[in-house]
Amino acid sequence: MLEVADLDAAIQFYSEVLGLPVASRSEERAWFRVGDRARLGLWTPQVGIAGGQGGAHVHFAMHVATEDYDRAVAHLREQGYHPHEEDFEENGRAAYVTDPDGNVVELWTWPGPA
Repeated sequence: MLEVADLDAAIQFYSEVLGLPVASRSEERAWFRVGDRARLGLWTPQVGIAGGQGGAHVHFAMHVATEDYDRAVAHLREQGYHPHEEDFEENGRAAYVTDPDGNVVELWTWPGPA
């Protein structure tokens, strides 16, 4: 879950720029499908379950298939973003982009540890 100041701007970024499908939306929250099993929640400032609140974060990564990476980066550029790219050689390539609330999203070709 990420806390966002402007839910509409965040929804536009995650759905139109990153292409994540919206699973549900209310006045204060939106949920996105991320792959087959994961979900990303965007909430306006509030206290959540178990006292959870927004806070500082470094970034989070989402896997992008190697064959889709160049197209994903080109799409970010077409949307007016300037992703920072890294080549981690045997651990794949990554592009970093910042959402409207300053959260850094990494699109990474490395599938993670086996």
